[in-house]
Amino acid sequence: MCKIAILERFTLLGAGIASILSTDNQCDVVIVAQTKEELIRQLGKSIPDVIIIDVIHGDNSGVKSVKRIRRVFPATPLLLIVSANYADCFEEYIRMGVKGFVFNNSDAKELIKAIKKLKEGEEYFNSKVWRIFKSSIQSRKHKVQDQRLTDREVSILKLFSSGMTYKEIGSELNISPRTVETHKRNILAKLKINTTADMVKYAYRHHILT
Repeated sequence: MCKIAILERFTLLGAGIASILSTDNQCDVVIVAQTKEELIRQLGKSIPDVIIIDVIHGDNSGVKSVKRIRRVFPATPLLLIVSANYADCFEEYIRMGVKGFVFNNSDAKELIKAIKKLKEGEEYFNSKVWRIFKSSIQSRKHKVQDQRLTDREVSILKLFSSGMTYKEIGSELNISPRTVETHKRNILAKLKINTTADMVKYAYRHHILT
């Protein structure tokens, strides 16, 4: 028997998910909570095998809830209910340790399949997730290209992001520190940012350092 907890903001939706799972005799819904605080209180009494979180109706794309629950119960696998609109968050969810996604238009069969995969210690990311994930990454790359950074500017952005000084970058690229400064001003202007720290954040966010 797989014990399941559900975090769903809306009572009717939570009851609907529980009802779907009740059709499978291997699923036992032990908790249905509307807030992460309520869920965590109840988890103290009964630790489930899988926690389902509806991030579509959560605050801040459910990120705060996922972080908090992962911190308090790091060993319990999380299954998120998502939509294609949340593609930009997929990578962050996975980094936080989420083990699976199901879309809000998935059928009962797929939801139950995902739950069983997670209980067995596996992950569940279907082909649609990977297609959307790949499309999101490509979109971010195109956004970087649209900023029209030259190859030299990208190189300088990488070097600043690695912590090098004007002098060190100049020596590395065989140009003067003043030229490095000029390139940096151009980068800041093109990206509409203000500081070296902003450059580093931009480089990480858009995977320029990989």
